Parts: sequence; structure tokens; C-alpha cells
Amino acid sequence: MFSGAYDPTAPAEGQWLPQECTDCERKNFYAVPQTLVMAQHTYPGHTLIGNVETTKRKAKNEVIRQLKQDREPARDAGSWLIRFQGRYLPQYWIVLLVKKNTTLKAVDSALRDIWLECCGHLSAFTIYGDEYVSFPDDEFGGMSMNARLGSLLSVGLEGEYLYDFGDTTYLTFKVLDIVPFSPKGRKSIELVAQNDPPDIRCSICGEPATEICTECLYNDVEDPFFCDTCFEEHECDEEMSLPVVNSPRMGQCAYMG
Repeated sequence: MFSGAYDPTAPAEGQWLPQECTDCERKNFYAVPQTLVMAQHTYPGHTLIGNVETTKRKAKNEVIRQLKQDREPARDAGSWLIRFQGRYLPQYWIVLLVKKNTTLKAVDSALRDIWLECCGHLSAFTIYGDEYVSFPDDEFGGMSMNARLGSLLSVGLEGEYLYDFGDTTYLTFKVLDIVPFSPKGRKSIELVAQNDPPDIRCSICGEPATEICTECLYNDVEDPFFCDTCFEEHECDEEMSLPVVNSPRMGQCAYMG
């Protein structure tokens, strides 16, 4: 349904690139910058069970190892291990442990809480070509997110998710495995692994960046990141900024993390 403007031939130190939405009026909302796409493809992170260093590629096995050490198998119960990542920013990733028969609506809520929510925007999953939307509409179509995962998912399945049909954040997901463990407590979903925050530096002094200038961003400035000190001296309006956060939605709409 949507097409991105990511150019795989672009240099690692590329510009902020627009994502083109072919289904909506707004054409010039932006992805998070290609300057953040790491040259290597290890995409480091940690498990939240045991706090063990891992990478996106190794996270599945490390999470399972930590689950075996942390808790007893759940009798007659299984949970999905699902990895979500930024479609154009694969260094942002999370792994969720999700009860087998949880609803898509619950997963949508978890993604909003962890990574995305700013203004209550619409969202949608695409699974096997079918679209499941947060608010189905007779005019525009879409299926309900009340659908349960047990009847939809299988190990190895890949799909898409988007949040906000205007300033859109695009995610992809993959079902990594089904395991005999339940999320901790009485939860239906548990965040069990996540990427480490990328090392983003101030464009002026090279210190860790804390602010992203949204005016520079939407004016195609190559590097709109600043530390607090340098942003105070920056010529753009001080209200035109958002915090640097560990999320593929950084710099979009009013997302604060």
C-alpha cells in the first residue's frame, strides 16, 4: 500500500529522505535519517530478562536462553516471539513475548506504549495482504484488530505495521518462534529485548545529541541534531525541536518518547 524512498545505493552518510505515501494527500513527510543507518548490520541491543548483551540477529536465541533460566514453562500455554523493526531504520528493533491468543489490538497498544504514541493516530497491520485497522470504517474498509493471533500467525510469518496515516512511522515484523513461556505477571505482552540507543552526535560539537531541530529536518538540512548547549545558539525557533529518543518515530509529529 505504501512505498518508501529508501535508496539502497545511497552512501552511509546520506540525507534525510522523504517517504512517499501513494494513498494519502500528504507527500513530504519524512523517515528518520539515513545517517543513523549503521554501516555494520549487527544492530546491538540487550535482553530485558537478565540484561544480557545481544544483537538483533542473535536476540531470539538469547531471549529463549534467558527465559529458561528465569521462569518455568507454562503448562498448556504458548507465546509468540515477535520482532518488530523500523522498515527504513532496521537498527531500531524490539522483541515481544506475546500470549498465543492475544488480540492484534493488544499488540497495537503495546507498540504505541513502547515506541509510537503521540496524538492517538490511526494504525494498521498488514498480514497476508489483509489490513487490520485500529478503527475499521465502512467507507474505507479494513478489518478489526480484535482478531486473535492464534488464528493469524505462524512461525516465520512476516508482515507490516504503520502508525499515523499522515506523518507515518513504518514497521515490519517477523514471528520468530513460539515458546512454552508466558509474559511475566498477568500481562499478555512483555518486552523482552530491544536495540541499544544509536550513538547520535551533535552536528556542531560532536557531543551526544539531545535535540532534533524539526525546522531543519523539514527543510532537508543534512544533520539536524544538537546537544542542549548548541541548540541554545541555533538560529531556528526553540519551539521547533523534539528530543532524541530510542524510537523509529523520533522527529515525527509531536513524539516525545
